[in-house]
Amino acid sequence: MSDRIRFETDPSRYRHWRLDVEGPAATLTLAVDPAGGLGDYELKLNSYDLAVDIELYDALQRLRFEHPGVKAVVLTGGLDKVFCAGANIGMLAAASHAHKVGFCKFTNETRNGIEEMSAQGGQVVIAAVNGT
Repeated sequence: MSDRIRFETDPSRYRHWRLDVEGPAATLTLAVDPAGGLGDYELKLNSYDLAVDIELYDALQRLRFEHPGVKAVVLTGGLDKVFCAGANIGMLAAASHAHKVGFCKFTNETRNGIEEMSAQGGQVVIAAVNGT
């Protein structure tokens, strides 16, 4: 796992999320690239690592600041039988303690941002869970 992680991205470089905006509604579809993680592990069943969350954070910020007219955001999965398996076990097993702490902090802040968008930001986020 690299010590240098880049947090800058944009939708043209997303490997794990697809952002579609249509009027007052947006859809964020999770379809994780199994080979798109930050380390030497496979992101199976839409599991996530920091690379996946960096894109999610970026998409949420773009919705907030570039698409203020969006009032509803639907989070959904792009796989047939699974929405998201959660944090990638291979990543967690290989990560240093410092990386795990940073990952958890970033992930929690991203999820808190989703709650903030719904509670006070004027953009309600809804999960359309399709599978486990």
